[in-house]
Amino acid sequence: MNTYSIIKRTAEKTPQKLFISIEEENLTCSQFVYETNTLSKALLATGVCQGQRVGIILPNSALWYNLFWSIVKIGALPVPLDPQIGQWEMERLLSITGVEICFVASRYRANAILDQVLEVKKKLPDLTLILCDTLKDIPGVMSLESFKSMADKLGFQDDFVFEPSDNDRLMLACTSGSTGNPKIISVPHIGFYQSQLDMGKYLQFGAEDIMLLGMPLYHQGGFGIGLQMMLMGGAVMYQSLFDPIKFLQLIEQKRVTAIQLTATLAKILLSVPGFDSYDLSSLRLAYFAGEALPMDIAREFFEKRGIRLVNVIGSSETTTMVVWDSYYDRNTDVNDFRPLPFTRLKVLDDQLSPVAVGEIGTIFIHTDGLITDYYKNENETSMKIVTIDEVRWFNTGDLGKMLDNGRVSFVGRSKRIIKRGSNLIYPEEIESFLLTHPNIEAIAITSEKHELIGEMVVAHVQPRQGVHITRGDIVNFCKGKLAAYKVPDQVIETSAIPHDIGKIQYKY
Repeated sequence: MNTYSIIKRTAEKTPQKLFISIEEENLTCSQFVYETNTLSKALLATGVCQGQRVGIILPNSALWYNLFWSIVKIGALPVPLDPQIGQWEMERLLSITGVEICFVASRYRANAILDQVLEVKKKLPDLTLILCDTLKDIPGVMSLESFKSMADKLGFQDDFVFEPSDNDRLMLACTSGSTGNPKIISVPHIGFYQSQLDMGKYLQFGAEDIMLLGMPLYHQGGFGIGLQMMLMGGAVMYQSLFDPIKFLQLIEQKRVTAIQLTATLAKILLSVPGFDSYDLSSLRLAYFAGEALPMDIAREFFEKRGIRLVNVIGSSETTTMVVWDSYYDRNTDVNDFRPLPFTRLKVLDDQLSPVAVGEIGTIFIHTDGLITDYYKNENETSMKIVTIDEVRWFNTGDLGKMLDNGRVSFVGRSKRIIKRGSNLIYPEEIESFLLTHPNIEAIAITSEKHELIGEMVVAHVQPRQGVHITRGDIVNFCKGKLAAYKVPDQVIETSAIPHDIGKIQYKY
């Protein structure tokens, strides 16, 4: 069954209930069904058909969500893009995906999206229609209202829903990946649905739950985590930009029951003046993903406040992979993971053989949500997806140490290893430790070439407001707690470390 049909069926049981809230926009279940049906009929009236690519370049909004599901409803393929995208990136991605119709915001922050897409259209003959949130039609662009009015051509009785097969895609998702190299992934419709449903059940989400996320919808994680709640009948709230004070206020005012964070965002949240004065009694789950999580930060939630903490490693290519859950795993380290009941794990060496207990290898994962392929990129597909014993496995690029209890200890990303003299250093370990410093709000570890030792460790530090941090402070904090060769050789203070959905952007 089309995933939209499942969401619609759940929504129709409680028509006046909150469905999704994005900043000041609140959409009830009945409004979601009505708006999505209107937009899908307008798409059909425009001539959009099964398999056709439809671009979405919009910030978080109710329109984004309604558009996405209206496209899925009729069997076309949404292609969500980052609204901060540049013209060069836009041209490249729209060209590869073959987008023919594109919904855009006129601008987002300082990014003039409409002007850029009009320039790109001159080079892409397949891009035949641009729709924009402008109030009126302009040359080459149809306004949203004009587009929606086309739904009347099909009448109110039409409610066509495409029924996908095992091989059909849900969307084409563009992901930067951990290396900053843009990739386009083919997300399987039925597999993605099953993986998100399984996770929603595992987390015991229900109709009375409300989840709050500070992530963009265009990103696979922000969209997927929200869908886990939607499929279980709960409501989802998104922030367009992470605002820690407003985040805490929303938990208090809306009686939010689940939040999604990264270690960095949690540290920022815990550093808000008067944090303990906010009423967080409604919270029952803190959902972490995206970064190595220090145990000290984890304990702030599951020990001090009795909030269930779930820490996952996941990727756009596989959805959720492995988990640490305070309900079941509190006697182990928060970065020692186990497979979920519906995922499979291997730690393999370079010859694709299992590593021995205590050895480090690459983490391979199999899930229902594993991508079909990297779209139009056979080389990347063959490098990352391997078949072992007739099962497709994804090479995550994550390094893990095999433990004797069947768990895997997350070590770091293979691409980020720093070679300092004869030592291999995993930046995630240093970041996790330094995040426990009371005056550090965010941290990013990078490397620079060095004539004598090969590479030196560089710490980009965002201190708490009004605080100055030197390398001497860092050395004293690390003394006796971190191996001497892991202590940063250079410390650079910065007012803000660039982030995307809470994850550090290392190329800055």
